[in-house]
Amino acid sequence: MQVMELAAREAGAIMLRNKPGNRRSKMKTSKRDFVTVADIKSQNIITAHLQKEFPHIVLLSEELTPQQQKKVFDADFTGFVVDPIDGTYNFKRDMSESAVSVAYVESGEPVAGVVFDPYKNEMYTAIKGRGAMRNGERVRVSGQTDMRGASVTTSNSYDDKAMAQNLLRHLAIYNSTGVMPWTNCTGSGVLILTYLACGRMDIYHHNGLKPWDNAATFLLIREAGGKVLTLKGEEARFTTNNVLAGTPVLVDQLAKVFSSFDEALLN
Repeated sequence: MQVMELAAREAGAIMLRNKPGNRRSKMKTSKRDFVTVADIKSQNIITAHLQKEFPHIVLLSEELTPQQQKKVFDADFTGFVVDPIDGTYNFKRDMSESAVSVAYVESGEPVAGVVFDPYKNEMYTAIKGRGAMRNGERVRVSGQTDMRGASVTTSNSYDDKAMAQNLLRHLAIYNSTGVMPWTNCTGSGVLILTYLACGRMDIYHHNGLKPWDNAATFLLIREAGGKVLTLKGEEARFTTNNVLAGTPVLVDQLAKVFSSFDEALLN
């Protein structure tokens, strides 16, 4: 945990040092999906720290090749899972809504994770069975139990169809329940999931997540007393690409609502 925290802090410092006018990038899958120079620098500093202390442990990052990333889906995968900058679109546009995520997975299950938000200087940590912390103090999911007044969020997707599904599913909550929840769409899945863990938001649904979004954050939510399911109401693994997560009462309520939705909105 000490090494993971140190690596995340130094990666965060790289984010803060890269001024808006100097955030060069290149396209990955679309004009909205790109990697910045800071992403690579962040990945390199995290890799250097972890490999120095743990040279024989596999490390998989969002910015590696798809062929390298395939290992993370092995049922018995053991290693580090890293997102050097989540919310790259926000980072490129100087929105101060991005974070660094590092997790340690053992036999296919996250057992330790950190998320660092350099803009708020907030370090979130979780070890399986020991609770979730923010800057050393315990955090819990919210106690919200009523959809009226709940903060319910989805987030952007680089895939147009997936994004349309997210928005249609969100509107379907209103059409099905008559309640239009307070809606956030901040652009960083890692931060949204982390905000669930500390009670800033209540519930999140999305269908375009990656293991580097989930490995540390799913553990944080569960250790903070929250629930992490798939959109179809099943227990979610960190490699699952869709999620319904947050405070348990609301997750259960929405799982029932979602069970009546068309299959197309739940994939």
